Amino acid sequence: MSAYFGTKISTLLLLDARTWGILILAYCCVASVVPVWALLQPRGYLGGFVLYLALALGIVGVFFGGYEIKQEAFHSWDVGGMTGAMFPFLFVTIACGACSGFHGLVCSGTTSKQVDRESHMKPVGYGAMLAEGFVALIALVTIMIVTQDDIKGLKPGTIYGNGIGNFLCLLIGKANLKFAVTFGAMAFSTFVFDTLDVCTRLGRMIVQELFGWKGRMGAVWGTLITVALPVYFLAGAPEGSWVKFWTLFGSSNQLLAALSLLSITVWLYQARKRIAFTLLPMIFVLTITLWSLGRLAVSNIAVAHGLDIALINSISAIALILLALYLAIAAVVKLRNERKGRVIPESA
Repeated sequence: MSAYFGTKISTLLLLDARTWGILILAYCCVASVVPVWALLQPRGYLGGFVLYLALALGIVGVFFGGYEIKQEAFHSWDVGGMTGAMFPFLFVTIACGACSGFHGLVCSGTTSKQVDRESHMKPVGYGAMLAEGFVALIALVTIMIVTQDDIKGLKPGTIYGNGIGNFLCLLIGKANLKFAVTFGAMAFSTFVFDTLDVCTRLGRMIVQELFGWKGRMGAVWGTLITVALPVYFLAGAPEGSWVKFWTLFGSSNQLLAALSLLSITVWLYQARKRIAFTLLPMIFVLTITLWSLGRLAVSNIAVAHGLDIALINSISAIALILLALYLAIAAVVKLRNERKGRVIPESA
């Protein structure tokens, strides 16, 4: 119903990208301070049906669409651009279906509430990983079935929406392509809004914890501080600047995944449990992420002109490297001190 209604009033909402960005941040501010239960019913619960339907359409398109793969299997080890090298940046894509730092934060407040006992952790955690991995597969298919010329100048959200629309047309016919593509765009927006308001809420909570602010006014101030920097960039950055932050976002997300694994490894060690299954992936993810952040910092400094986006990217990458190294060293020192404390003197 919403998709059909959108095809009728779309011309009434022709706002520029900057205005839409401000409006979305305004929504995030409201969503950050309202009770979770008040948001989960209209956005989380109802949006879930949209996402499940998009998954079902993905199954139809992937397995029964009969599409031809039009993208080349391999382009190059270096696809150009500031950070076009496949290695190490292939490993800092937004790996939500495999190992995501953002999900490492979110699970403490939402996923954990779905777990009543330890036996529930595999179907909830591992099942969610598999489901999100399939979402990634569907997204890949939407771009594999078109040529480079077909997607020239299109944004990722548009490509995904068009792909889901084509999958839906397999069921309702090409005559309804406009409706189908609108539904695909709505499904993509549901993903985005779900992520944005949760990010804002988590950022608000972190700010409140850092400053010790409590109560409603603490939540309001925490939210305003969280969205202040995005508002600044939206007001002054040229359109399309998000692309320059995307690699930094991917690297920081995977760095957070490595630090989540680091925290779990320390906890397991303190509990005298096996740690290899978290220690080894933590070392790999942390090494690759620090490597990519280092390359990102160097490449941005090389093209920076004053206090522009490139320089801000570089400063942010360096700050992330230093903070990650500090946490890793602090963890090693703590564990070494605990290990020494466990040694029983010979005189005893």
